[in-house]
Amino acid sequence: MQRKKTYVFSEIEDYRELLEIKHLRTKNNFVLSIISLMMVISVLYMFLAEFPLKQTITILVGFLLVISSNIVELAYGREDSHFYKLNIYITTLGIFSLTIGMIFLFQSPSTITALFIAYAISAFYQDLKVLILSNLLLLFTVIMIMLHFPEFLDFQNATLENQFGVAFFFLSFITILTISSYIIVKQKRFFYNQIALSKETEFRNIDLLIDLRKQVMGETLNIEEYYKKTASFIDAFCIKIETENVFKEKLKILEALEKKTPVSVLIEQFPNYSKEDFFRLEALLISNHFKLRKVAIKISHILDLDIKKREIFSETHFKSFNHQSDNFEIKIIGFVLFYAALKKGSTAMPGLSEDKIYDILINTDYYYYIDPRIIKVYKDNSEVFDEIVKDAFGKKAN
Repeated sequence: MQRKKTYVFSEIEDYRELLEIKHLRTKNNFVLSIISLMMVISVLYMFLAEFPLKQTITILVGFLLVISSNIVELAYGREDSHFYKLNIYITTLGIFSLTIGMIFLFQSPSTITALFIAYAISAFYQDLKVLILSNLLLLFTVIMIMLHFPEFLDFQNATLENQFGVAFFFLSFITILTISSYIIVKQKRFFYNQIALSKETEFRNIDLLIDLRKQVMGETLNIEEYYKKTASFIDAFCIKIETENVFKEKLKILEALEKKTPVSVLIEQFPNYSKEDFFRLEALLISNHFKLRKVAIKISHILDLDIKKREIFSETHFKSFNHQSDNFEIKIIGFVLFYAALKKGSTAMPGLSEDKIYDILINTDYYYYIDPRIIKVYKDNSEVFDEIVKDAFGKKAN
């Protein structure tokens, strides 16, 4: 059974994870500051209210454990991003445990507000797994309060209807929080997916430019001259700043990689470098589709562009025939114009045959750029489209 494609490009999921990790550290730092503020307020209140010193120290130690765990996880996260993800689960468990402890320690209805503060802190992570975990902890805590401290929820005229109403209120409240948090998480994922799609589309367009340039003009890069000038520049730069030239060996490795020397041979010639080091250095090559060349091409094409900040989102993230804000008629017109352009061609590009157009629209990534309802109509009636276009261009079909 063929696996269902979740994204237009398989690389989008990787880019989205990188974006989430990039912003996860900022979220962790924000949560750390909020927890620190909660610690100061809680401990200060306990001192002023003259709570027993043992209880105050217990709460203080609990906060310090959560804070120190955050600091450690953030430090390790610089080397391995998985620690950032681990931190959000540990923090969620820690802050809810502290809140439950404060409720049972203070035994006051006012401490219930701390429970929702803990939920708000965990919701800031905008993670589906954390959302499920925090909802379970919130539900568990509410049940514990109703069992052990029912007086917190008593009204002046307590009746069975009031007790049922309190339970219904908490259940409804948790449900509404869950739905709202889920919507926010989905919106965030959609935004990240659009940025990731834009990034991958950009890379593929640059790859296309590289391939077209090679087909039309041949290989115009003088690799030997490039590395010769680079070596001269680095030598002059090191003399200028009066330091040793530490790039000489790396330039030799880059030249060898440009000549497609096997990594196994390079490991013998340069034993101080690992296989991973050679793979990282490949990003600095200027031939084919390596990253440095892509960056250079991108820079050469954006120097004359003037895009306002308000246009960035629309310019880069919605290159599609399936905009959510467009009605169905607009989508049909957009598809028809695109189909007609492919069929008729232009001065720079000759028109394509029906078989070629069908292959492009059905078997390539363009399939995901078009409304599924429209692409289904075309897929089932591609011959009709061909006849209509022939008629429109004055080429009557038999």
